[in-house]
Amino acid sequence: MSQESILFIYTSFTQFVKTDFEILSSVYKVKESRFKPVHGLINTALEMTRQFFFLLFNVHRFDAVYIWFADYHSFLPVLFAKVFGKKSYVVIGGYEVGRVRDLHYGALCSKFRGFFCIRSMRMSSLNLTVSSYVDRKMKYIAPGAKRKLVYNCVDFDPVPDQAIEKEKLVLTVGIIENERSFKLKGIDTFIEVARITPEYSFVIVGLDKQQLPGLIASLPANIHIYGKVAHNELASYYRKAKYYCQLSRSESFGVSIAEAMFYKCIPIVTNEGGMPELAGASGFIVKRDVSLISSLIKNEPAETRGMQQESANRIRVEYSRAKRKESITSLISHQTAKM
Repeated sequence: MSQESILFIYTSFTQFVKTDFEILSSVYKVKESRFKPVHGLINTALEMTRQFFFLLFNVHRFDAVYIWFADYHSFLPVLFAKVFGKKSYVVIGGYEVGRVRDLHYGALCSKFRGFFCIRSMRMSSLNLTVSSYVDRKMKYIAPGAKRKLVYNCVDFDPVPDQAIEKEKLVLTVGIIENERSFKLKGIDTFIEVARITPEYSFVIVGLDKQQLPGLIASLPANIHIYGKVAHNELASYYRKAKYYCQLSRSESFGVSIAEAMFYKCIPIVTNEGGMPELAGASGFIVKRDVSLISSLIKNEPAETRGMQQESANRIRVEYSRAKRKESITSLISHQTAKM
């Protein structure tokens, strides 16, 4: 039997997209195709036209189409797959089912984008949701669409436990380039917690200082800000931090939380989206209350003694690359066998 071939479609080659590409490439023949995100209706229409002709002349060559996220770029691939009798898989990462009206975040804030998301979900052979939270939201907005929960994974090489030495440091990581992402990631709350917790150092990784001068004009002395770093460089920050703080106002999964836990950071997360299910009993789920979060960090509850190893064990068992690979390849093999 010849090796199955997959057309892999994405908009940005982020770490979790790269991980899935590598997973699929280790088993199948995979060709990548990028849909370039553009601004404006006319430019988007032109990019979709380019994609239309590419699919028209190429989709028949593949056994399946695999797409990261549902949006403009997923509609034509799942439609062509349906017309040509191919399987299609759409990874639902969370933006597709989100709606934070105050910050205009989430595809469902736009009827236009919402249409493409929901139609893609309904036409897809199978949607792969990255958390129980996303799975529940998708069930609500696209009832009847086929879906399967397959957790995202952490993709770091295992490290010996003795190599991790913790400091009195609280860390948060994210791509923070504008006021919306600043608020979404709860950086304003993180800074205020730092202001009343001088006993600890607070580190933000991924914040673009040049884009946000007004929002970070008055910082406490214990706040340290670093710009975007390569993924493999994040490990050096995770190793040092005792606590990893994600105070987001919307978060479908929280890959950075899982990565931090992998390196024995104790997670402190707000009760939003998929973060509580990720942290589980290995961390703290908090209200957006600056004083309470500060008190938690300063007082170091007795249960934190065992949480560091619990956090690492939880991620290495439940959110490993091997587990995601097994789930994805098993689903694709099962679906292909039914064709």
